[in-house]
Amino acid sequence: MILRSALLLGTVAPDDQPAFDAYMRDVVVPEIGTYPGIQGVTLRKLVQADEGAPALYMQFDLLFDSLADMDAALASPVRTAVRDRIKAGMAPFVGTVTHVVSETMAG
Repeated sequence: MILRSALLLGTVAPDDQPAFDAYMRDVVVPEIGTYPGIQGVTLRKLVQADEGAPALYMQFDLLFDSLADMDAALASPVRTAVRDRIKAGMAPFVGTVTHVVSETMAG
């Protein structure tokens, strides 16, 4: 299995967090779930980190059967539309978004 993670490294002002978090959870996650070939999507919000850890605010994990499935999903018109919806809700977030892709080895 292939896991593509979007890491939101930065902050959201405390007053903006409830609306931002709800938008990501209630709008973005279901839309990502419509990507062709996706097996699942999980949204995680940082609760605690080691001292000196990067300022991770939130993480999206997208699960695919293969790199080919992931690449097809990322090239799809569905993803283009979803990216527009994601951008529409990102204004409260101050930071950067980076992506990493990993392969599950066990479990």
